[in-house]
Amino acid sequence: MSTDDQHRNDREIPSYPQAGPGGQGASPQGSYQQGGHPQQGQPVYGNNAPLNPEYERQLVCAAHWSPIASVLLGGMTFFGPLIVLLMGGGRSRAVREHAIDALNFQITVWIATVAVILISLPLMLVLVGFVTIWLAGLIPLAALVVHGLAAIKVAAGEPYSYPFTWRIIR
Repeated sequence: MSTDDQHRNDREIPSYPQAGPGGQGASPQGSYQQGGHPQQGQPVYGNNAPLNPEYERQLVCAAHWSPIASVLLGGMTFFGPLIVLLMGGGRSRAVREHAIDALNFQITVWIATVAVILISLPLMLVLVGFVTIWLAGLIPLAALVVHGLAAIKVAAGEPYSYPFTWRIIR
C-alpha cells in the first residue's frame, strides 16, 4: 500500500454499528477491535454516536407533541421543540428536521398572534378590533390542533409539513 493510500484510509470516517437490543452491550473497555472500531453489536459511546432508531422516533414525535405539553406547563410553546433540537438534533438528521419544522411553526404562530393583537388594539377605537381580537386566541388554538395532527402522522411514519410556516431557522 502506498503512502497516499494509507493517508487516504486514515482520513475515512468509520461507520459504527447500532447498539444491540435494548441498548445493552459490553462496557466501553474491551469493546473495540484492534483497529479502533467497535465490534459488531457493541454500543458506541460519545456525543456523535448515532441514535437508537426507537429513541430517534420518540424524539421526532416529541418535537411535535411538546408544544401541546408546553401549554399545560406555562405556555412557552417553542421551548419543547427547542429542547428536542438540543437533545438529538446534532446526532440525527430526522430529529433536527422535525424539531426545526415545529420550532419554525411555533415562531410563525407567535408572530401572527402578536401581529393580530397589535392590529386589533387600534381598531378597537372603531369597534372592529373587538371582533378581530378573537383571532389572537384562535390562532394558538388552531396551532395546537395542527401540532397534534403532525404528531399523529409522524408517529404513523408519514411525512408532514406544517402549513403557513415562515422558515426562519434552517
